[in-house]
Amino acid sequence: MLLPGFVGGRFYGEVMYRSDLERLMTLSTSDVDAACRGERLVSLTTRCFDEHLELAELADEAAAAGDLDAHGYYSQEGAAWRATAQILRTMAADPMLRRTAGAA
Repeated sequence: MLLPGFVGGRFYGEVMYRSDLERLMTLSTSDVDAACRGERLVSLTTRCFDEHLELAELADEAAAAGDLDAHGYYSQEGAAWRATAQILRTMAADPMLRRTAGAA
C-alpha cells in the first residue's frame, strides 16, 4: 500500500521536480537524477546561476551589436537556467525530498 503523496514508491514532489527539470533540458540526466535524490543541490544551483549570468552577458553583447536573433537565443537560454535554479532552490527547501547529509 502506498502512502498519500507517493507515486510508484516515490514522493510525488520528486516526480514533479524530475518532470520540470527534464522539460527545461538544462541539466544532464545524471544531474537530474542526483538532484531528485537530494544530492549536489547547492553546487547544481550555483552552476545554474553561473550559466544564467554568462548567457545574460552574451545577450547584452548581442543586443549591443544589433544581433537580435542571438539576443533572443541567449535570453531564452538564460531564462531556462534561471528557472532550473529556482526549481533546485525549491527542492533544497523541501523537507520531504530525500537528501544525502553533507551533499553539496
